[in-house]
Amino acid sequence: VAIACQYRVATKDKKTVLGTPEVLLGLLPGAGGTQRLPRMVGLPTAFDMMLTGRNIRADRAKRMGLVDQLVDPL
Repeated sequence: VAIACQYRVATKDKKTVLGTPEVLLGLLPGAGGTQRLPRMVGLPTAFDMMLTGRNIRADRAKRMGLVDQLVDPL
């Protein structure tokens, strides 16, 4: 759902991860994920996320363009 938003914010906490966990259940990413994710992070990275279900930490997501801003946790 986050990739459907205009602006994405994540915490700098090491526990914060983004990914496509539904693929671990054999489902395709929802909310237009198969169309939006490749446009945001590029096709090779999107394929990796959509086919493996691997999580991406927030700091890497920021470098990839998946997150617009990182903030300190409360």
